Amino acid sequence: MRKVIITIFTSIFLLSGCSTFKPHQVSVEPLHPTVTAQSTLPANLQIKVQSKDIRNSDVIGYRISRFSDRAEVTLPVPASEALKQGARVAIVKLGAIPAPSADTKLTVELTHLEYSATQSALQSVKLNATIKVTAEKNSEFLSGNYSTEKEYQYATTPSLADNQKMVNEILLMTISRAFNDTKLVNFLAR
Repeated sequence: MRKVIITIFTSIFLLSGCSTFKPHQVSVEPLHPTVTAQSTLPANLQIKVQSKDIRNSDVIGYRISRFSDRAEVTLPVPASEALKQGARVAIVKLGAIPAPSADTKLTVELTHLEYSATQSALQSVKLNATIKVTAEKNSEFLSGNYSTEKEYQYATTPSLADNQKMVNEILLMTISRAFNDTKLVNFLAR
């Protein structure tokens, strides 16, 4: 009996010593938006793409454990390069040409990215992203905000790979939404 009690206390001690709940730093992978818009852009249209990550903090939220531990989830490197590359891919899919300098300009800004976790029987993670796209052509401007919210559920606390996958998916869905907006595509095409 004494051996069983010692084993139980040793296990508890070891588990408590291993419960350092680490923050996660996620990075944005190259984005390849899905473009299903019925409209296309003129083949000779050149578009200069610019991007900005204007979030006011690297922290996008906090991961939680079953034991109420909290740790930051951050996006330490701005997402601007991935957004720029994603916009360029979308422009090519729509039939136009991304160019380093052009009269038609497109600015993509990441204005909001939020990670919110809650725990009940399952762990729920809600992600919310908003990008602002501003197009300029012939001294006229068109601007729009595109938001996506999605909730994920896990039996345990999501791993770094899970968090990375969720963040990349929400950004991809949001930029895809922008380039499937016929109002934006028609503005660029005229």
